[in-house]
Amino acid sequence: MTGRQVTRTFRAPRPEKGAGIRAARAELAKLVAEVAEGKHNQNGGKASVSELLDDWLAQRAAVGRSPTTLHDYAASARRIKATSIGTKAVTKLTTRDIDLAYSEWRSEGMTPATVLHHHRILRAALNQAERWGWIARNPAKFATVASSRTPEFRVPTPEQAQALVRKAASTASPDLGPILLFAMLTGCRRGEICGLQWDDVDWARERLTVRRSVWQVRKSWGLKDTKSHQVRRIALDQNTMALLKARRAAAGADATGAGVAFPEEGFVWSPVVDGSTPRTPSSLTRAFARLCELLEADAQAAGRGEQYPFRLHDLRHFSATELIGAGVDIRTVAGRLGHADPAITLRVYAHALEERDRAAAQLLGRRLSLHLGEQATLKPGLAPDTQP
Repeated sequence: MTGRQVTRTFRAPRPEKGAGIRAARAELAKLVAEVAEGKHNQNGGKASVSELLDDWLAQRAAVGRSPTTLHDYAASARRIKATSIGTKAVTKLTTRDIDLAYSEWRSEGMTPATVLHHHRILRAALNQAERWGWIARNPAKFATVASSRTPEFRVPTPEQAQALVRKAASTASPDLGPILLFAMLTGCRRGEICGLQWDDVDWARERLTVRRSVWQVRKSWGLKDTKSHQVRRIALDQNTMALLKARRAAAGADATGAGVAFPEEGFVWSPVVDGSTPRTPSSLTRAFARLCELLEADAQAAGRGEQYPFRLHDLRHFSATELIGAGVDIRTVAGRLGHADPAITLRVYAHALEERDRAAAQLLGRRLSLHLGEQATLKPGLAPDTQP
């Protein structure tokens, strides 16, 4: 990186001996501080927050962020740019400016979670401005942001999970039921399910390699790495293997009927016979939402108040909570889910661990109940080892 020289002509204000040197040193210190604040930076000196966000988005794209992530970033950036701080010079932006903007957003009805999301985008962009040397300190680091409560999971019960799969079998989408069952059995993310290809299945070792995901922005789609950018392998049980074998047989029959070769490297859940394109994430989301509406309508017609307020992603939560509830260790659960750090699993599924803690307490109580009962039968005043 080539440096840029900044100069300033200075004339001593007083002729006294030594005064000019002291004044020159003070002026030099002032100039150094201005450079540190980015006031003499060619790029950042006059750049607005809006321009910074544009540059930051371009930088995020250059380092390989997925199109869906960039789409989400851009939506937040547009909201920030539309406020009073959007036109502010980056070097003039203060923490108070940011606090006032956040207060304005909340007064307009923006939820704390959305304010927090926009704050993270602004802070990340200003962090980049700090690294670029545009500013000496990121004012967003000290902004006041109301905490956002993590919403409680609405995880289907095993009975509701079975009802979802059964109802899916009666819809116009023949692969919807198997996809939902596959999601519960593996804990894969929506995009990972869509991105699964036949050569990811190890039939001999009965395991699955999860190495890619499908992204979608409106009508465009493509392939990307998994969320953690890591390839993982998970074991499959007999039910999952049978499900995949049935799907492969159906795909083979469709290919034969259409006069095309079986797509050995095709997508497992492809809507076309040659397996060249995957099911899109949004199509699964819409199908699952309609399924929940149908089940609620059935319950209402039968005079039951049962509800199905679930998202497709909640099937992943179902898989995790069932495993944790069954006593599977956190590291194994984290590996199946594709969490880079088991601490993430601990934090996300704390509610399931609380249930395990309650079960542990009951287990200890049952184990010790017999011993406590024996102690109650001891004669008073005698130590246990002196009992006849």
